[in-house]
Amino acid sequence: MLSMLFLYFTSLILSHTPPILIKLIYLLLDVSFFWVTRIWRILRYSPTRQLKHSLQKAENYQQYESITSKIDCLNGNDIWRQNFASKKYDYLLINQRLSQLRRARLHDGDYYKIMSILRSGLLRNFGGISNKQLYNKSYIGTKIVIEDYVDEVLQSLKSLDSLELNSNNLVYEDGISGSVEGGSSLGQVVIKMKPPELTLTNFNQMKLDFFHDSRQTLGTTALVLQGGSLFGLVHLGVIKALYAKNLLPRVIAGSAVGALVGAFVCCLDDFELNENLQDLISAFPPCILKDTNNVLNVIETVVKKGYSQDMQLFMEFVKLRLGEMTFEDAYLKTNRILNILVCPTDNSVPSLLNYISTPNVTIMSAIYCSLGNEVFNEEAQLIVKTQDKQLVKWEVVSNRQCEFVSPHHVHNINYPKSFTPISPYTRLTELFNVNHFIVSLARPYLAPLIGNDLKHSPTSWLLTKNMKNLLTMEIRHRLDLLDKFGLLFSFLKSMAIDEKTPRFENSEITIVPELRTLMKDFSRIFDVNKYKENIPYWIQVGERSVWPLYPMLQTRCAIEFALDDYYNLHRNR
Repeated sequence: MLSMLFLYFTSLILSHTPPILIKLIYLLLDVSFFWVTRIWRILRYSPTRQLKHSLQKAENYQQYESITSKIDCLNGNDIWRQNFASKKYDYLLINQRLSQLRRARLHDGDYYKIMSILRSGLLRNFGGISNKQLYNKSYIGTKIVIEDYVDEVLQSLKSLDSLELNSNNLVYEDGISGSVEGGSSLGQVVIKMKPPELTLTNFNQMKLDFFHDSRQTLGTTALVLQGGSLFGLVHLGVIKALYAKNLLPRVIAGSAVGALVGAFVCCLDDFELNENLQDLISAFPPCILKDTNNVLNVIETVVKKGYSQDMQLFMEFVKLRLGEMTFEDAYLKTNRILNILVCPTDNSVPSLLNYISTPNVTIMSAIYCSLGNEVFNEEAQLIVKTQDKQLVKWEVVSNRQCEFVSPHHVHNINYPKSFTPISPYTRLTELFNVNHFIVSLARPYLAPLIGNDLKHSPTSWLLTKNMKNLLTMEIRHRLDLLDKFGLLFSFLKSMAIDEKTPRFENSEITIVPELRTLMKDFSRIFDVNKYKENIPYWIQVGERSVWPLYPMLQTRCAIEFALDDYYNLHRNR
């Protein structure tokens, strides 16, 4: 009955509608259908969408770089990079400083002028070049003028390092032939002598002082490894990606599993580290590769302690590599500064252990204390190596008893009211002049809330920075409340409760694995005897989380690491 009425009224309307109006309606419907169909096809089958889909399958950085270059070309980001104008940084200042440095190095040949220009501009965020909004537009880099500025600073530092004093002339020797304006040769640029009484001794001292003062002004970067009871091997991938681009900081800090990974890196020299990062499985000794067929034991370990079989194998491997090595031994061997965060119940024990505060403490005992539980079925106590190579407990040396808790139970420590604990990160800044942090969070479930302002995510525009911070703090607050009331299981506590991330007002870079790692491959943590597939997989997950951040890391850290290398080179001469 209703259908008959509908047809009747439709025919009635059409019979009384002018033919010209019907044709107009038909035309509008036809045009609308055409554009809706075309937009749908563009969204579904666009080259950019297909490239982004293939980007998720990139196995190394070369493949990632090749795909992202094509995406930038399709989206016009390559043109954006060439246009130096932007409100997000002082492009006039950067362009002017770039011209001054280039002219002083190639034309004037005045090393005093180069030093003067560098001293006044060696800041990590000089002219706003570290603004995060400059690095979420293009996949492969930022404004070309910023990249040219960083390269010119590195070239200027190299030229100062290559200056020599010969026959009352400063000669810049780099072995490159050619000519520049004014008829000078790049192989031998004669530079004005200032002052005439300059000798070889005080000239070398002058260069050493310049590199020292510049390094002190710029500050130090620290790599902080946080979280990771379930996904701790992701930290290894982060370190591998940083090391591949010479962006691995010398100062490394971590707690619990982060301390374990940091200790592994800081006990290996460059050759050993490169060899282990390339093929970690082959470095495992046969004695720790024992197959376990009991699935229930693996599940119980994951649920109660929060560690998978892959993580346990890595723990045993690090234990064998470290042996009785102390913080001082590791520093003298690798020149890397290991910092392990612990949560002591006695305020006589420092919460930050390193080669300065506790040089003779064994690293493995510090890891036990940082874990705060009996993962290795051993007592968590600091062990000190005496001058006669004897191992004694900390309580024997200090005459004070102390227990250590995991980061998940920090709120259970009852310090005296007269004592105010100092944050380990504050102590880190005081000891090593740290003013910049690279924070690796091995917790994929925080990916939607942290790091989207640095990664190229299609949903990054949905959540503003303030909204993300508010939502993150609210979730953490609710989890802390549940933990204080004892409503969180150990499994959830190891996932959700950890030491607080340091916040230093735009002076940190946070690295978080992608959320699909948790959603798609969460079952891997329950796998039994699949470490040959899973360990390389987790390492690659960590690598992939660093690739989008290479441009910002290069801008913020390349000059600092170059200054560090030049200073150590001249200091050892």
